[in-house]
Amino acid sequence: MKLALHGYGKMGKTIERVASEAGHEVVCILDVDRDEPLAGAEVLIDFSHASALDRALGLACEQHVDLVIGTTGWNERIDDVRARVAAAGIGCVYASNFSPGANVMFALARRAGELFGRFPQYAAGMEERHHAQKKDAPSGTALKIAAEVREGSGGALEPSIVASRVGAEFGLHTLFFDSSDDVIELSHRARGREGFARGAVFAAERVRGRKGLVRFDELLE
Repeated sequence: MKLALHGYGKMGKTIERVASEAGHEVVCILDVDRDEPLAGAEVLIDFSHASALDRALGLACEQHVDLVIGTTGWNERIDDVRARVAAAGIGCVYASNFSPGANVMFALARRAGELFGRFPQYAAGMEERHHAQKKDAPSGTALKIAAEVREGSGGALEPSIVASRVGAEFGLHTLFFDSSDDVIELSHRARGREGFARGAVFAAERVRGRKGLVRFDELLE
């Protein structure tokens, strides 16, 4: 499969390597100071910044190239993105986190919310840590975990989130349910960028032939 990358920082370079190892070809790289033709790319993978999403979305829609969005911080625009993707007749997969393990964490958070929501003595909270270069806080992953707890509990639990941006931590999310009787914690810690990259390439492989906006966890089903 021929891929284009939008965003060529550490994550973009990792995706390039993982995609090549899987037998795919990166035919175009786009970044702040880098502009190339899509050169027959079948899927555009975006790991840039929320402020740059319009560029990736515009290119994909105009040139009818399927899209994988790994950028976070744009969920308030989801209806607009969905409409543009549908109008262009392309497929688009998005996620707050492309790690398969993180997506299992989302499912566990929903189930935990459902169970702990039955017991009024429990309060929910979350702590998340990322490297100093990460701009958005809380992370998209933290917001997704909190949303799953909220949905699972029927609104009874709304985890407060404490975020830190320091050092070189790839990503640590700890969800906890606290009461005077005990504390239960669920954690996901990324060991590197490879897991996210593999998930993004997996999404690119499976978006072909789909139409409209699709969540990554729907592909896993």
